[in-house]
Amino acid sequence: MRILYTLLSITIVSSLGWTQSYKADYARKLSKELQFVDALPIWEELSTAFISKKKKGKKVGDYSFLRMTVQAATLSEGYVKALYWSQQLVNKKQANEQDWINMIELICLNKKYNRLSNVIDSASVSFPNSMEIKSWKNNLSLINSRINSTSDYTLSLYKKANKGEDYAAFPYKKGILYTSNEYDHGFINRSYNRTNQNFTDIAYFDPNASTEKAKFYQKAFWIDLFYKNQWRDIKRTKSHDGPISFNQDYTMAFITTNEPIVDLEDRVKFSRLKLRVFKLEGSNWNEIVFPFNSTDFSTGHASMDTLGNIYFASDRPGSMVKNFIYADSSKLKIIDTIYSSDIYKTSYIDGEWSTPVNLGANINTQKEELFPFISSKGVLYFSSNGWPGIGGLDIFSSELVNAFPEHIGNPVNSNADDFAYYVNESTGKGFISSNRVDWIDQIYAFTKPVFKAELVAQLKTCKDVPMKNKMVQIVDLTKNIATAIKTDAQGRTEEPYKLEKGRKYKIYYVGDDVNRADSTFFTATTDGEFEVKLTSYYKKNVTKLVAKNEKGLPLENVMMNLFKHDGTVIKYLTPANGSYSWRNEGTNLIDSVKMNLINHDDGRLAIPVKFDGNCIDTVSLPVVMTTNSGDDFIRLDLVLYNLDKFSLRPESKVELDKLVKYMTSHPELMVELSSHTDSRASTKYNNTLSENRSKSCVKYIISKGIPKERIIAKGYGETKLVNKCKDKVPCSEADHQANRRTELKLLDVSNQELNNNKLGN
Repeated sequence: MRILYTLLSITIVSSLGWTQSYKADYARKLSKELQFVDALPIWEELSTAFISKKKKGKKVGDYSFLRMTVQAATLSEGYVKALYWSQQLVNKKQANEQDWINMIELICLNKKYNRLSNVIDSASVSFPNSMEIKSWKNNLSLINSRINSTSDYTLSLYKKANKGEDYAAFPYKKGILYTSNEYDHGFINRSYNRTNQNFTDIAYFDPNASTEKAKFYQKAFWIDLFYKNQWRDIKRTKSHDGPISFNQDYTMAFITTNEPIVDLEDRVKFSRLKLRVFKLEGSNWNEIVFPFNSTDFSTGHASMDTLGNIYFASDRPGSMVKNFIYADSSKLKIIDTIYSSDIYKTSYIDGEWSTPVNLGANINTQKEELFPFISSKGVLYFSSNGWPGIGGLDIFSSELVNAFPEHIGNPVNSNADDFAYYVNESTGKGFISSNRVDWIDQIYAFTKPVFKAELVAQLKTCKDVPMKNKMVQIVDLTKNIATAIKTDAQGRTEEPYKLEKGRKYKIYYVGDDVNRADSTFFTATTDGEFEVKLTSYYKKNVTKLVAKNEKGLPLENVMMNLFKHDGTVIKYLTPANGSYSWRNEGTNLIDSVKMNLINHDDGRLAIPVKFDGNCIDTVSLPVVMTTNSGDDFIRLDLVLYNLDKFSLRPESKVELDKLVKYMTSHPELMVELSSHTDSRASTKYNNTLSENRSKSCVKYIISKGIPKERIIAKGYGETKLVNKCKDKVPCSEADHQANRRTELKLLDVSNQELNNNKLGN
């Protein structure tokens, strides 16, 4: 089609016999109207005549003819011709900064990579201050590495374009929806004069059904005749339609088309791209307003992720600045700004659109970023001619973190335009579009290896005990996203965590009041099932004091005086196991203990604040209390009474004097002196007798100077026998004597046990 219109243009120009001036005016008109296919042969004729006449000494035209020829050839995809005329500008030493940049890009498009280094060096000499040429020079080694490297993708032609061009495939039912200009689905001439091809439509292709042919008497035959491959679920427009994309569950559709309103600039009509959004309701696609379209700039190429974020391309204000238009050649006043096409993000949640956000300099450049696609894994793929590539538009990927995008590499990228990437991350199968063969857009299918790696974390104590129902955090350090997974009875995370190739992960347990945190790192490099182990040591040791005698047996009724770090003292009387446990930390920090027990030397111990050891949960600190075997030993069995009497005998006073001495040397102690009887006589009588006996002892002790508040008399009668000698049970006199006894017991002055740091015994 392009060749036909080119020949027609040449015939018209020749038959009219126009002068060079008229030809130049006509070529400029065609270029201004963006009809570069028709303008190119005229510019080539003018440029050839200019060079030829200049050689003969007769000047016809100027070097702008060559520059316009490069432009027309480039924009009509005649890259071989464009490089030839670009070289002519360089040979004649007429190349400006942009001419050199155009030539560098054309060398890549024509795969003349062996010339790239020399041309960049020459451009650098001619324009040493050019930032863009410096960028080419700085990135030359990176570009060469991308030219010579091969990725693990496999690529093949999916659908051969027949009469037109096809691009932007998106899976649909058993085949694909794609954009094509092969078909004229109208009954009037719908050719696009800038390419001399049909307007684009959204078409459907099923590779399995593509070879089936319907008979003329079948309905399918007539549908194919008038609507060949046309997708008709959503009504088409009168201009370009496509590409199309859907959200994950195919309930929203995004179609790029043209604004119905055109604007004029020097009589050239421009119709901006717009984005149409549809929502599937029942069996109907109903359009919803996309509020960010405008007749002043283009918007399109949308892709939606699983979170409701929509990524799209637009050259709206706020994009990277491509160029300025100045009022005059002195460039003193800017009258307009040309923006590049950048990628933006908005969201559609609960029927509300968020304000579009430019993805910034880690994605967008001063050139073109187009055709964004966001995969199910949250990876953004897009096409760009601004990042270092190997020619034309190349496809890049980004994890959307603070890093530059990655080049997909060969064979997906080529010297030509490669764009409209789609991939199913689960299968590794997808599509791209490229004009790498004869500069015709066609659809290619690819397969990339699917990385399958999973990680399970196991959490145990340092004693190798699994820690159940604990949350283990796995942080993707590339995306800075944390996932919390609970542990099961074996301490293993309940479900495997899927890893992404090349990413580094931090796996950690945050700890709790008792257990310390632990963490480790893991980098996913190969397929497989992996396990990492976390070990939690005890964060807060339990301190356990145990009062023992010389034989190592626990002592009951020991008064523990625990001195806290803040200067206060708390008291505790030991039960039968002789122990007291607490968490020795914070406001409950105890630094020392003093222990008292009748007839025992006082026990003392300094409590260490921290304990060394790999796995200590309870630190048991024994305090051995030595029995006092000297003259001060109180023989309570010698506190005797006459039968049925409660007055003290002389030998009883000797033992009570020892108690007075002990209490005098321990003024902080409070004592209960109790008296017990045997079971003979009545219960009432025994209660009264024991009460009177204990009172007589206490009265004597008080008479020796011990304050009455420090000693309590208690008579238990026959209620606390130490043997079986209850009423009517025959017993020996020795057995009855064992029950007739006097006992001493230390008491807490406040009558309170320790505060809430007590864990139990």
